[in-house]
Amino acid sequence: MPCSPVFLPRILSLATAFFFVGIGFAAAQTAAPVPEPAKPGNGQEVVIDGKVYTYVEQMPQLPGGGGNRAIVNAIQANVKYPAEALKHAAQGRVFVSFTIGEDGMVRDSKIVKGIGWGCDEAVLEAVKQLPQFTPGTQQGRPVSVSFTVPVTFQITMPPPARK
Repeated sequence: MPCSPVFLPRILSLATAFFFVGIGFAAAQTAAPVPEPAKPGNGQEVVIDGKVYTYVEQMPQLPGGGGNRAIVNAIQANVKYPAEALKHAAQGRVFVSFTIGEDGMVRDSKIVKGIGWGCDEAVLEAVKQLPQFTPGTQQGRPVSVSFTVPVTFQITMPPPARK
């Protein structure tokens, strides 16, 4: 039984699709296997010199500890609200990224998302004032670890004076 002219393009389209899928499947079957990355015998990730990690077994700590909350609090405590930002009532969050090196020193600080009016520069200045950290470790070796933290700028009005 002959095909109607309306269905012929559809049949050709489907036949072409199956042909290319078949070629792709055959190529995938004959492709050379990709070797797995080298791992130590215990299945843990290999520590690579110079790599900047985002999460490690022991995260960097400020003197006195306190985790991520302490880091944000230390930056927030050192931020001075810029006069230009106050003048324009600028409020919001500035996201800053920085790396704690293998030596515990802060480096490579940059603004990921800013709000302007001098707030971005104030956050970078506050990050520069952070003390030396206890470095993060992976498999017992000190490694560099990257952080991105939010710093909030909010204008709070004092409560009205009581009479």
